[in-house]
This record gives sequence, structure tokens and C-alpha cells, in this order.
Amino acid sequence: MKKLFFYALCVAVLSSCTKPQKKDQVFEKIWKATGGKSTFEKSRFFEFEFAVERDRNKTPGRKHLWDRYTGDYRLESVDASGAKTVTLFNVNTKQGKAFVNGVALDNEQTSQAIQTAYAKFINDSYWLMVPLKLQDEGVNTELAPDTAINDVKCNVIHLNFDKVGLTPGDQYWLFVNDNTGEVVQWTFLLQHQQKPATFTWAPYQDLGGGLKLSTKKINTDGKTTIYYPVANVLTEVDKTKFTQP
Repeated sequence: MKKLFFYALCVAVLSSCTKPQKKDQVFEKIWKATGGKSTFEKSRFFEFEFAVERDRNKTPGRKHLWDRYTGDYRLESVDASGAKTVTLFNVNTKQGKAFVNGVALDNEQTSQAIQTAYAKFINDSYWLMVPLKLQDEGVNTELAPDTAINDVKCNVIHLNFDKVGLTPGDQYWLFVNDNTGEVVQWTFLLQHQQKPATFTWAPYQDLGGGLKLSTKKINTDGKTTIYYPVANVLTEVDKTKFTQP
């Protein structure tokens, strides 16, 4: 009788260990890996530079400064000719002004510059902050079967969008280390692409205040790297950065 009880207890324990995880449990691990949802909520000012290396050729990075509480934004970029564009706008109202080499653009040019800057904000911040945005309104998520990457068990989250964002037809698969909660890889199929792409993620690092994210993603084909030579959470910012070029 004791043997039967012991056997039943072992079966129960093993069953509980192999029980599939729920999506909320995976989200909880992801938040813990980033430092926690409360840490993100307290992170107001983000400074980062989005840079690309393709076939060993580096392109000039785009410099971002964001007041997440007010929506005020500063984007600096340099084109192939060396001309510097500074766009100062609000990501919520999409109103602002723009300058090229310190000279203010006219209304039509400013409108176009803000539209371009907003698209860069969406793209460049997403590459950095996607673990913080999985539960945003309009994001649809579901768990796919677990898989192993380099012998590490990973939970897989498939996400798409409910008519939000600039490219709602995009799809992503995030591979989350089952033990640490860090995203170690993602695969995406963009709405204008025929084939998916896969990037491995560098380990997380502290950007400031305890908020942790990956700042380097490398395409598995070895040709393209997305990286952030600058990525900080700041406690204060000179407010003229949002008003003067």
C-alpha cells in the first residue's frame, strides 16, 4: 500500500513538472528578466542610437531621445551627403518642427520629416523594446510549442497585430529562455516579405534604473547586425533638447 502511494505521489509530481505553461506565466518571466513592469513604468527618458552593420559596412546611426511620459521626441539623422536632420515632435500628436543643418524646413517639408521620423521611432524603438510591448493594446499573442535553441529550452510566443501600427501584417515569433525569461532569438515575417528572417539576441544589459534589454541582434545568415551603441534610461534631460536643434 505504501509503495502504491509513493508511486502515485511521484506520478503527480512529474505531471505537475511537465504541465504546459500558461501564457501569463511566460509573460511574468519576461517582465522579471527586464527588471519588472514597475521598473519600466518608472523609466521616463530613453536615449538610444539605432545602427546597422550590413556585409561589414556600418551606416550612420539614428539618435533618439524620448520623454515617454509626455511623448516629446528628438530624432537626429545624417544622410549620405552628410546633411544632418533634426526632427522635434510629439509621438502622440505628430506635431512639431524639423531642421536640416540648423535651417528650419517649411510646413510641407516639416510634415514629411515628422512622418518619416515617426516611422523611425516605431521601427527603432521596437527592435530595442519589444519585450516591454507584448501586452500592448492591439497585439495578439499565443504560445507555440516549446523548442530548444543550442540545447536551451525556449518558450515560443507568436504575435501579430489587430490593425495597429504602420505594418499590421507583420508577424513575429519570440524564443524565450525558459529559465531566465530573456528573449534569445526572434523570427519575423514582415507584410512585404516573402521569406522570414531570424536574429539571435545578445544577453540583456542594464540600461539604467534596473531596466534590462538586449542591445544587439545578429541575423543568422551572418550578414546583418542591428545594434545600439548608445542605450540609456536617463533620470533627467535638458528640456531644450526637445525644442532646439
